Amino acid sequence: MKTYKIGEISKMLGISSETIRNYEKKGLIRPFKDEYSNYRYFDIIQINHLLNIQRFHKYGYSLQEVGDIMQQTSMANLEMSLENKEAELINEAFYMNLKLNSIHSAISSMTQAQNAKRGCFLGIRPALYRMNYQKQFDLILDNQVQAELVKWLKHADLPFMSGSASPEVIKSGKHEFDFGFCLDKATAEFLGVHESEIVKYYEVCPAIIFYYEATPESTMPEKSKMLLDFAAENHLQIKGESISRVIFASWEPENYYISHLVWVPYETRDEK
Repeated sequence: MKTYKIGEISKMLGISSETIRNYEKKGLIRPFKDEYSNYRYFDIIQINHLLNIQRFHKYGYSLQEVGDIMQQTSMANLEMSLENKEAELINEAFYMNLKLNSIHSAISSMTQAQNAKRGCFLGIRPALYRMNYQKQFDLILDNQVQAELVKWLKHADLPFMSGSASPEVIKSGKHEFDFGFCLDKATAEFLGVHESEIVKYYEVCPAIIFYYEATPESTMPEKSKMLLDFAAENHLQIKGESISRVIFASWEPENYYISHLVWVPYETRDEK
């Protein structure tokens, strides 16, 4: 049976010599060795075995797990292992899809923000789960809040930063706010986040949307007047607290710049 040197195998298969040597070091393959030159040689059976190792490694198995699989004599055990890997990969794929949705949503919000810079417009606030970890400019030092924050930050690539203000604050133009994180409904359900004393759920609803830039010098009265004038002109009644999505932020010592896309829920005013 014809044999091939490790360099030939590497070139033909596109697998680095270092990878092949690592497989050998882990005991996954056993090439023939010339006792005089110490060259390694592979026959077609070992090459096919090497390709099979690559397949399972690409599935996401560790080399230790691949070694265990290669020693399996039971098809049933291998089938069970593959079923577990399949479930794991489905879970990872779903998480990746949520991450892509998070990025897509951020891009979409930035596009909306460009429109909102010209004034208020009507749109839809998505269904959201939200928690506060900050009141005004101070952290909320509550054990339950801090535990929930740690839970959310285990998946820091999925939630988005968010401000919130009550209808009374909006109408008064005061600079009072809560700050925290939001998750869309599908992501929250995947992560096992539920409504509680710490986490509030907001149903999807029609909303007045506007853009707000928060800085140490910015104030709310001008934005509040713009919002209230828009609501009056369109015969709308504000019916709940505002929720924002932070779409851009820059922090420096004693200074910050935070761009918000703000959703304010409304209902049509009764004209009777």
